[in-house]
Amino acid sequence: MASQPKVLPQLTSSKLFLTEAGVETTLVYKKNVHLPCFSALPLLSTEEGAKTILSIYQSYINIALTHSAGIVLETRTWRGSPAWASQLGLSIPQILDLNRTAVKILHGLRHKTETPCTPIVISGTLGPLQDAYENSTDTVSFSQARENYHSQVCVLAEEGVDMISIMTVTNLNEATAAVTVAREFNLPILVSFSIETDGRLRGGRTLDDVIREVDRLTENYTTYFGVNCAHPHHIMTALRDLPEDVRSRIGSIRGNASLKSHDELDNTPVLDRGNVSLWGQDFNELFNMLPELKVVGGCCGTDEEHIDTLAVFT
Repeated sequence: MASQPKVLPQLTSSKLFLTEAGVETTLVYKKNVHLPCFSALPLLSTEEGAKTILSIYQSYINIALTHSAGIVLETRTWRGSPAWASQLGLSIPQILDLNRTAVKILHGLRHKTETPCTPIVISGTLGPLQDAYENSTDTVSFSQARENYHSQVCVLAEEGVDMISIMTVTNLNEATAAVTVAREFNLPILVSFSIETDGRLRGGRTLDDVIREVDRLTENYTTYFGVNCAHPHHIMTALRDLPEDVRSRIGSIRGNASLKSHDELDNTPVLDRGNVSLWGQDFNELFNMLPELKVVGGCCGTDEEHIDTLAVFT
């Protein structure tokens, strides 16, 4: 494996780190905030919006503090690449400036709240360059992805993120481009795939296929892989036939609250929080399947109760 530039605390900790729940679904369904393209990034352009985001971050930090657990916080830059600027009504300089703001507010929060027992890791978040569920093929080229991610990661790196993460990825070109850019800036990176209810990526690829391919194309630079935006029950389906050497590359799981498919969730007018107890039980089974798991948290539909459920396992 290629050498990494720094040792992240979650890699050496004897305890699991926590991460966030579903920030965007909390904003939409609980706080009645409109998010263009499901992006919280524009909220950071106003004082009121930034305070709202900070209050959600603080709620997760409070859980981590209560349980003396570390926590990874993601910048609200999932839709922060230049590819999304026009759809968010922003210029490219404006969207990159908001990337800077997204990192700065987390540095301020870390300065105020971090303790030796609760280290806070700031992860600069990348996302798909198109809707992850519009297509089943790699319609974004490697060069397109690399160009967009390069300008975004440059800003995130300048502002001092600890690592990069690309979340909800289904496009192999985007995954490999993100890794090559992170490597250029000497930053650790998480590559987190999204799967369907059958345990495969949209288009039919298995986790075994994509993890091995990303590692092959990027000389094993990825710090660890993950799965997000899927219920832990469906993640178990994906893991059952996964060889142990590939399982050992998975270090992050962020589970949806609902057992519904992505298509069903897209057409659900109300928040589906799922069965929190069952959600936690399924996570407990995942712990036994993933020997190198480092970070756990929630995705769509989850909230503080879900994270508090996971905190018991740290």
